Amino acid sequence: MKFAAEHDVVILGAGPAGTSAAIRLAQMGLDAGIVERRRFPRGHVGICISDETVALIDYLGLGREFNNAQFWRRNLSAVRWGDSETRLVPQQGYHVDRAVLDGLLLCRSRAAGVRVYQPVQVQKVERLQDSSWGVAIASDDRRQFLKARFIVDAAGRRPAIPGARIKDGPPLLSIHANWALRGMVEFDGLIEAGEDAWLWYARTARDRAVVSAFCDPRRVAASERGGVQAKYAGLLRQFRALSLEQMGEQCSDPQACDATSQHAEDPVGNSYIRLGDSCLSVDPLSSQGVHLALQSGLQGAIIVNTMLRKPENAEPARQFFRMRITERVGRYTGRTKQEYARVSAMCPNAFWHERAGGAPVVEAAGPYPPLEPAPRGPADQVAVSPHATLDAAPVIDGIFVQVRQVVRHPNIDGGVAYVEGVDLVRLLSALPPSFAYCDIPWIWRNHIPLATGSRIASWLWDKSILVQATG
Repeated sequence: MKFAAEHDVVILGAGPAGTSAAIRLAQMGLDAGIVERRRFPRGHVGICISDETVALIDYLGLGREFNNAQFWRRNLSAVRWGDSETRLVPQQGYHVDRAVLDGLLLCRSRAAGVRVYQPVQVQKVERLQDSSWGVAIASDDRRQFLKARFIVDAAGRRPAIPGARIKDGPPLLSIHANWALRGMVEFDGLIEAGEDAWLWYARTARDRAVVSAFCDPRRVAASERGGVQAKYAGLLRQFRALSLEQMGEQCSDPQACDATSQHAEDPVGNSYIRLGDSCLSVDPLSSQGVHLALQSGLQGAIIVNTMLRKPENAEPARQFFRMRITERVGRYTGRTKQEYARVSAMCPNAFWHERAGGAPVVEAAGPYPPLEPAPRGPADQVAVSPHATLDAAPVIDGIFVQVRQVVRHPNIDGGVAYVEGVDLVRLLSALPPSFAYCDIPWIWRNHIPLATGSRIASWLWDKSILVQATG
C-alpha cells in the first residue's frame, strides 16, 4: 500500500479537543496530521465559556486572536430554576461563535506545523501488520492512505474507532436557532426550567442571540408533528422569563442534536486515545463542554507524547488518563443530578424525576463561609494533618507522565505532586513535627523563594493539610 503521508499521530476531528491536542503535539516535536470531514466555518451550539477556559486558549498562543475576535463579554445571567422567581446572577465569561473559535484553533494548528486534511471522509481506520495504523480518506474523486503510529479519536459523539458508550443520563435532545434582537435585554444569558424541558438563551452580539431548548426526544417524537420548527416553537411556549416575540425574530432554521451525557468505556488503548466528546460528553447544563474539550486535548497530548517517547511509562500514562475520566464522570454527573433534583422538587414529573436520579436536593450555592485565618503569632504551633498521606501515583510532570510521590487528603481531589511547580512532598518532608506558621517560608528558603513559600503555606492551610498542633 502506498501512503500519501506518514505521521507520528493522526487526529480524527478538528474540534477544540482535536486541534488543542494537535497544537501541543506539534510543539513537543511530533509530526501530527488532522483529518476533518466538514468545511469551515461550521456552526455549533456550544458557545458558553468561562474566564478559566480563556486561560487555556491563551496557553495555546491564541490570546491576541481571541481578543481581536471581539466575542460577546457576558456579565449578568438570569436564572429561573427550581423556583417561581427570576434571579439575576453576576457571571463572567464569554459567549463565543464556535464557528469562529474553531477556525482560530485550526489556523493555530497549521501555524504550529500540523498538516490538515479537509474536507475529507474517513473511509477506514485499521491496524496494520507492523502495529501502526492505516487511515483511508476520500475527497471528491481522490482517495488517499495515511499511516500513523498513534490515533487520536476526536470525532465527536460518533467516534471513528468503534467502542462501547455508557449513558450517564436519560436521553436529551437540543433544538437551537439563531435570533435577531430588536429590543434590549438586561441580561446576557438565561437558564429557565419549564414543565418538561429547559431553555438556554445566550446573547452573542449586540443584535444576535442563540436560543436552545432541551427536552426528552421520546416526548417530542410522540407529541409533536410538523417537523423540527413546530417542535421548537412548541417547546418555547413553556417559558415565561423571556418574551421572544417582543424581543426579536428567529433568523435561522432550528437544528436538533443529541445532548445526552455519556462516556466511552475504553478511553485509551495501546496506540489510541479518545478526546473531547468521543471520550466524554457532559450534560449541557454544566456549560463546560468547550472547557473539557480543551482540557482533554492538552492532557491527551501529554499522554500520547509519553506513550510514544517513554514507552516504559505507557501504562502509568493510561492509568492517569482513565482516573481523570472516571473523576470527571462522577463529578459532572453528580452535579447535574443535583441541579435536576432542585426542579424535580417542584415539578415531580418523569422528565425531572428521571434526570434527578434520586439525588438529594441541594440549595443553590451561596457565599462560602470565611476560611479560618492562619495563626500569625510565633507561639502558635502548627503541624501537618494526620489525614494527609503519601502515595505513589502517575502525575503530569512537564510533557510526560511520571510516577511520583503525591499527597492525598480528603479536601483535595486525587493526589497532588506539585503546587506552583514545586515538589509538595519535598516541602512537607522539610517541616519539623511542629512549627510556627509564620516560620514556614524561612524553613523552605533553601528550596523556594519566600513569596512562593508564603503562597503554598496559605494553600496548605486553606485545604487543612496544615492544622493547629495539639499538645
